[in-house]
Amino acid sequence: MGNPGHARGLLISVGGSAAPVAYSIEHHRPEKIIFFASLGSRGEIETGVRPLTTHRWVDREVVTTPDPQDLTRCMEALAEKLPECLANLGLAMEDLVVDYTGGTKTMSAALVLATINQPVTYSYVGGKVRTKEGLGTVLDGTEAVLVTPNPWDVLAIDLRRRLARQFNQARFAEARDTAEEAADRVGERWRRFYLDAKDLCDVYHRWAGFDFAGLDGRLQKASHRLKEYAVAANDESFLGFLEDVDQDLARLRAIVPAFQGLQKKTAVEHEAVRALIVDLAANAWRTTRLAGRSDDGVARLYSALEKLAKAELMRLGVDNSAAQPTQIPESLRDEFVARYGDRQGDVLQFGLMASYRLLETLGQPVGERFRGQAPALERLLDARNHSLMVHGWRPVKEDVFDKMLAITLDFVGIREQDLPSLPRFPQP
Repeated sequence: MGNPGHARGLLISVGGSAAPVAYSIEHHRPEKIIFFASLGSRGEIETGVRPLTTHRWVDREVVTTPDPQDLTRCMEALAEKLPECLANLGLAMEDLVVDYTGGTKTMSAALVLATINQPVTYSYVGGKVRTKEGLGTVLDGTEAVLVTPNPWDVLAIDLRRRLARQFNQARFAEARDTAEEAADRVGERWRRFYLDAKDLCDVYHRWAGFDFAGLDGRLQKASHRLKEYAVAANDESFLGFLEDVDQDLARLRAIVPAFQGLQKKTAVEHEAVRALIVDLAANAWRTTRLAGRSDDGVARLYSALEKLAKAELMRLGVDNSAAQPTQIPESLRDEFVARYGDRQGDVLQFGLMASYRLLETLGQPVGERFRGQAPALERLLDARNHSLMVHGWRPVKEDVFDKMLAITLDFVGIREQDLPSLPRFPQP
């Protein structure tokens, strides 16, 4: 049962007895009112309702349905006129208490349906004493106001299912937007949960886009706050999800320094590089297998192979974007100078295939692996270079991704089933 208060706005249906309408107005004491009436009940606002109230509202609007028995026409009247009434009164949906006591049952249903997706509070005037041996209307003077919290506290279950589905398909930006939509609709009890879920989804979205700045702190904060919810709700499945998120946090903290080191063209430890390449491969796997974007997945694998070659050369003191001829073994030097040197031949800049050829000649393990995969890799890179995402017009088929993934995993010595898996957001 609600306590008397002071509402900014009241949206209330009118028809039948004026007493419960007046009682609701006295209870909520709104500044402004939008009455929902039929052609026949409009007159009751002044002749029936106002004389029963001591509260005086500042302003009012009226939405009139042409047929109080037709649900569609009632809905159409509200859809057409309610936004205009809110604008005229300077109100927003979140300012409204919606009382659906008066009018026909059809009008009450329309009033709830028209506002069910909005952050409103619902009100109903009931009572313990009714006519017709408890089956009729509430007797005047025995009314009681029942206030219901925002139904989206319960109904947001559909949005949470959508959020879980999108997250589990690695569609993190969509999941983030769904969480934001849910946060805007639910009451205060659940708003914090969805805002924290939104932050979590945004972290994974930025991680998938290699935007690592500040991510570890944000992921730790979102996980900690969501864990408070899961503990309070005794939600074991969500706690399990967050344990997997914490494992991702540890992995994130391991790969970010490697990524930053490569950006700064400094040598990075072999294991740190391997962890980064494995993460890039897992990123590509999710993009293809879960989100269905094989062209994007191939682009990410190319980036992984490129960074692996760069990192391995950097450990040997060779920068493939500014190498010196003297750093190239004699067996390759003349060719590299001719093909990759600047006009003076003093600085060499070469790409993926040349980098792996150099690593092979230098006797590096990844170069040895490249030797057996070179023809296949060259064909795959040709398919990649002629794709819509790069220079051509051909879509990338998933088998191209499969073959390039196999080569990438071979280079770092890991099996596909051992790639880090995405934590699964629990379905409610």
